Formats: sequence, structure tokens, C-alpha cells
Amino acid sequence: MSEPESASRLVEIGAQQHYDDAELYDYEYRRRRKDVRFYRSIAAELCGDGSSIVELACGSGRVTIGLLRGGHHVIGVDNSMQMLARARARIGKLGVAKRSRAHLVRADMRNFATSKRFPLVVMAFNSFEHLYTRGEVAECLSCVRNLLTPDGYFVFDVQNPNIHWLCRDPTKRWARIKFTHPTTGDKMEYSTNHVYDPISQIVLIRLYYARILGNGSKGPTRVVNLSQRKFFPAELEALLDANGFRVEQRFGDFDREPLHGDAENQVLVSRPVTQGR
Repeated sequence: MSEPESASRLVEIGAQQHYDDAELYDYEYRRRRKDVRFYRSIAAELCGDGSSIVELACGSGRVTIGLLRGGHHVIGVDNSMQMLARARARIGKLGVAKRSRAHLVRADMRNFATSKRFPLVVMAFNSFEHLYTRGEVAECLSCVRNLLTPDGYFVFDVQNPNIHWLCRDPTKRWARIKFTHPTTGDKMEYSTNHVYDPISQIVLIRLYYARILGNGSKGPTRVVNLSQRKFFPAELEALLDANGFRVEQRFGDFDREPLHGDAENQVLVSRPVTQGR
């Protein structure tokens, strides 16, 4: 396998592998709540109570459940069977009224289509970073345009690239954390490192999970790959503009503070540009 082919294959694997263990995924992000509150509040502001929303890359349903609790009808779209199964299980624990407003669909966020139009499409938790090329960005934004009403909104978030983090030594491991696996009960150690390609702007992240044995030594290490495309602020605004969207609001966090150089996130509220607007 040539080097470009190998890198391409790693990107493909990294788009899926992190989501195979949905229970572990939920455990790792169990304290992540600010984005759920943000998407619930922005949905209430932009399209009112009881509206119908599409959530692309809905994953295990964290944001989906927040929107359902806000009184909305939600079509959750994801390409991972494991994540959708987890979302169905979580939604199944809600009351009848909330469950009845949820509809989960397995589909690619670049080409999901329906005859209906919606006032709001959301894409949470850096899912936009799984669009690795300009062509994939264009495909996804075309999909979003076709889902939205003429006056609808597309709201999403990505990370704000941190040059110091991207340039970390790829031979060292970071963030060594001990935890108990949520389903097996095994004692585990987590660590991570990554390689960043400044040309493609893709970072290949390696997540290491080592089981801690009874004598304190470590068993075999399982490596999970995660690939993300990094979007710099001016570049992201230009990509939206090139694909017929105008940025109406841009924040640096989920508390709606202004975007600045040290912000961890870019949270964007955008709308499709139509003639006469």
C-alpha cells in the first residue's frame, strides 16, 4: 500500500472506529452538557416550540434528547449502526410523548434527503470535522440547503484549531487517565497522541486503551483511531460563503462568548443565501 493510500485508509478508519463502542463513547463524554443546553436554547429561539429539526450526525443521541425535551420533533441522522442503536436505547427510556417525536435514520450526512423542508438543521460536537475535503464539504452543505426552508438556519460547531496542540510530539502520549470500563468493569488506562498533516489539515488521533491487570501491570493495548479535519475561522466562513451560506452569528463557546484566538470552539449560526436577501 502506497503512503497516500495508507493515509487515506487511516482517515477512513478514523471516521468510524471511535464510534464502534457506543457505551464507552457515552461514558467518556458523560459530563459534556453545555452544547446540549446551547442547541436546545438556540432551537427555541430560531424556530419556536414544537418545530421539526434535522440533526445530522446525531450519534448516541445526546443533543437529540435535549431537543426532544425542548418539545421539538427531531429526525436524527447518523451512519453508525452502533451509535443509532445506543440512541434508540436512550430515547426508549423517555416518556411516550418525547419518544413519539423522535425518528432515527441511518444515512450519510453528505446525501441525506427527504421531501420535507425544515426550519433548522444542526450538526453538533465537531461532526463537521468528518468532512475531509472541499468536495465533501460542498456535498454536505448542498444536502443541508435542500433540507432547509428558504429562511431556515444551519447551526453547527467545530473546534478552533490550536497550533500548539496540533504540533505536539507524535511519539509521546498525553492525558494518561485511569477509569473503569462502563460495560466490562475492567480497570483501564487511557492515553492519546496524534499526527497532524498541515497540507490536508487532517489530524490522525490515536486513542490507547490498556487493561490494568490485578498485579498492576498492563495488558494488551487496544488502539482506536479518530480522524478530524481542522477548519480555521476565516477558511470556514469562506467555505460557507462559497456554498451559498451566510454566517449570521459566530461564538467561541456554548455560552455565546465572542470567538477569539484562544477559544476552544467555533459555534456558527448560518443561513442559506437566497435571491433578494
